[in-house]
Amino acid sequence: MKPEQLLHWLEQIYATQDAEIGCERLQAFLPAYVDFVVSGGDWPAERLAQVRAHLAQCPACADEYRGLQAVAQLEAQGQLPEVEEALAQFEPEAAPDRVSLVS
Repeated sequence: MKPEQLLHWLEQIYATQDAEIGCERLQAFLPAYVDFVVSGGDWPAERLAQVRAHLAQCPACADEYRGLQAVAQLEAQGQLPEVEEALAQFEPEAAPDRVSLVS
């Protein structure tokens, strides 16, 4: 094991809290947390600390958070494309009319 990996592992061990939340529970809080981050508001300090600690230690949940946050920020700025507009890019182009060579 490289010294950097060991140091990172030890930091994560020491960063653990007495009351932590797991991935499943975090997923239930994540949309509300994203709204809190994007628009501000009030959140219980204990829960805020738990969510931040989990996101700092769990790359999968942190990725999910970053994706939700990006969408929420686009929506808050009025830049989120309409569903039909976004899906139109995936629709196949209409085939040109075929000319019959048989008379």
